[in-house]
Amino acid sequence: MGRFDYLTEGQKAGKRRKVTPEPDGRRTQAAGEPLEPVYLRRETVRAVWKQVKKDGGESVSELVEDLLLAWLRARK
Repeated sequence: MGRFDYLTEGQKAGKRRKVTPEPDGRRTQAAGEPLEPVYLRRETVRAVWKQVKKDGGESVSELVEDLLLAWLRARK
């Protein structure tokens, strides 16, 4: 059993939707695609959100996705 499996235990799995890649390699979420929970410290999220807003950005989610994709590419 995974660390957070108890949170999704008993939930029905939804149909997987097709995800279309962006030209730069990022993936966009198709309508209705189930989200996966991600657990981060509240203080970390708030600090990042404040910095993103200060720099004129709008989305922490895009920042996280970009960072994770860069990490994956670096491991190849």
